[in-house]
Amino acid sequence: MKIGKVELTQEKLIAIVAAGFLLIAFVVYLIFYVPLTRDLRRGFLECRELESEALECRNIIASAGKIYEERVLLTEKEISKAIDELTKYGKWKRVNFVSMNPRKIIEEKGSEYKRLPVKIEIKSGYEQLGMFLGSLDDLEKSLIKVKSFNIIPGKEDADKVITNLLVEIYFSGSENAE
Repeated sequence: MKIGKVELTQEKLIAIVAAGFLLIAFVVYLIFYVPLTRDLRRGFLECRELESEALECRNIIASAGKIYEERVLLTEKEISKAIDELTKYGKWKRVNFVSMNPRKIIEEKGSEYKRLPVKIEIKSGYEQLGMFLGSLDDLEKSLIKVKSFNIIPGKEDADKVITNLLVEIYFSGSENAE
């Protein structure tokens, strides 16, 4: 009969050990697996959000590419067209040009582009200045980069400013450009 009692306690011992392993597995599950799945879910939602932002950026780039692929840089002979377009655009944005002084053309060796620095003095309101500077990339015939600007408040009218700009007009380095 001792044999039966030993087997019986051995069966109980096996059941207790199995229950202990299950309890340990459950605790490990709660401690490690649940937080990891929460982090994984958070990461998945963040990835979905970033993916939708990337898709939106791709669409913006694609639409911008359609606009800018039609542009061709002007040649050195056509630089007056770019200056003319700049002044007409400034007038359309209600910016008054006080002076415009082109400088010497900058040509770097090995570069596909030449640059014409132009020192400009304009008189405008703050809003007109912001609209003008913020939309220079809308010009169709020229590529213009604002190198520096200095804004001086108007003496007679506080709403008007005098702005000294240094811009660079980019044009093709080769004379065979379209």
